[in-house]
Amino acid sequence: MDMKESMKNQNDVSMFLAGKVISAVAKNSNFVFSPASINSVLTMTAATSDSKSLKSFILSFLRSYSTKEINAIFHELASVVLKDGSESGGPKITAVNGVWMEQSLSCNPDWEDLFQNFFKASFTQVDFRNKVSF
Repeated sequence: MDMKESMKNQNDVSMFLAGKVISAVAKNSNFVFSPASINSVLTMTAATSDSKSLKSFILSFLRSYSTKEINAIFHELASVVLKDGSESGGPKITAVNGVWMEQSLSCNPDWEDLFQNFFKASFTQVDFRNKVSF
């Protein structure tokens, strides 16, 4: 796996998405877009999905060959891009990841560990069916 090429592919996907959002809903307005957040969600979904078709779709969309590749990209993103550079005069960028899952659904314990320890995401099972409020 060529990390530089893989990250270029991820950047191309991010720019494609940004272009679609800007042309569809953000013309002549302020616009905030987080490619890192989109990448995180898609990587977490691909890493934990039992659906081969969903995993295949995400890998194809991200122009990647395997979940191992997108996990490596996420790790690089988290350890380089989101690194606290404030001590050396650089920026401190903070991102928050969270996964909420319907409590009546079973969750593979390996997934919970993956969310919390690899993706640094909080994981909570909640009652979406009975305690929905707007």
